[in-house]
Amino acid sequence: MKKILAILLALIILAPVTGELWRLPIMGVELLPSDMLIPIFFVVWVIDKIHNDRKIRIGKIGKSIVLFLFILVITYLLNLMRFDLTQMIVAFTYLGRFGMYIFLALIVYDLLDRDKGKLYFKTIMGSFLASFILLTLLGFLQLKLFPNFFEMGMHLKGWDPHIGRLLSTWFDPNYIGGYLAFMLSILIAVGLYFHRKKDKRIFLIIAALAFFGLVALYLTYSRSGYLALIAGLGVLAFLKSRKLLVVAALIIVLGFAVSPRVQQRFMDMWGSVRVIVGIDEQQTIDPTARLRLYSWQFATEMITDHPWIGVGYSRYAYEINERGHGLLSGHASGGSDSSLLTIWATTGVFGFLSALAIGFVATVVSLKKAWRKETFDSYLQSGFLAGFAGMMIHSVFVNSLLFPLIMVYLWVTMGMMDRK
Repeated sequence: MKKILAILLALIILAPVTGELWRLPIMGVELLPSDMLIPIFFVVWVIDKIHNDRKIRIGKIGKSIVLFLFILVITYLLNLMRFDLTQMIVAFTYLGRFGMYIFLALIVYDLLDRDKGKLYFKTIMGSFLASFILLTLLGFLQLKLFPNFFEMGMHLKGWDPHIGRLLSTWFDPNYIGGYLAFMLSILIAVGLYFHRKKDKRIFLIIAALAFFGLVALYLTYSRSGYLALIAGLGVLAFLKSRKLLVVAALIIVLGFAVSPRVQQRFMDMWGSVRVIVGIDEQQTIDPTARLRLYSWQFATEMITDHPWIGVGYSRYAYEINERGHGLLSGHASGGSDSSLLTIWATTGVFGFLSALAIGFVATVVSLKKAWRKETFDSYLQSGFLAGFAGMMIHSVFVNSLLFPLIMVYLWVTMGMMDRK
């Protein structure tokens, strides 16, 4: 049973490598491979618990996760009167899926807590590394073979017509950029440990992988991905190596200098910020920033109208459709371009605060394990915390905390951060 759980866990972590290449339509819902694997993993875990270990294990982060799950269900039930039957069923399906992804953290914590031989730990770390390598390689392959999504007609299927950007199998430079920043934070933290231990062979292997990951992230031209990595490097510099600040500064200067496209994207962002804060009213807001502002505006409108219990999880698309702000068929209709605004709009202030509580508890737990320690686990915890910090920054601009392909890594990491 232990080996079956390890195999299923590895498959779940590797499942996002397929990205948007394959979805299975069932009863109007398109399921990803991870959507189907996680329920199987849950059932096998329950059987294993019944037969081999009936002890209930919930870590410190786990307690805040249980609170969030409770509020998620309560706010859904309190909004039932706002649903018609079809909306109720569809929303319940997505609520169940979201709950299963979150429950990954609790299962991973339980498995790691009783994992004497470190089978699950090795499985997770190996699968994380394998997914990073595969998604990076597939990203370079996509950029070489399919650099123009417009010519492929992907805009007719609801995707943005990205040209000359690394998308990998996720078809979106911002999401894959956030993933790469998250994984690079963990990889760099592990590399720092082996550099400190003067293990040159492993350090050079990690450095080579990190280099290709950095190039892949650079070629996404995702500003939110860049900001996520900068935030992650800042956390690692604070916890483990001040020299990273110098390295990060050199990377930023070099990256900005060699690509006119990067320069233009950041100049557009700076111009948009100046308009938003009222410094330069003559400047125009770039199209991407304008869409994000509209998205935030719609979410804020919902929060103003339903501040306490929200509109119900997974009812966001129906709500903006009823208000005339978007179409149900749009890829971006399921949430705002800000994960926390989406959570507040759908679960109310209590859901919003409980979601923040998960992040706060995770930060405290990880800091205690990482602060002023020189063990491998302390460096790994620093990487997890750096990746999580970067993802929080990323989620301000992209709905990444609620994106299934990223949730796999986010919630597995939560379980890893919580382990003893």
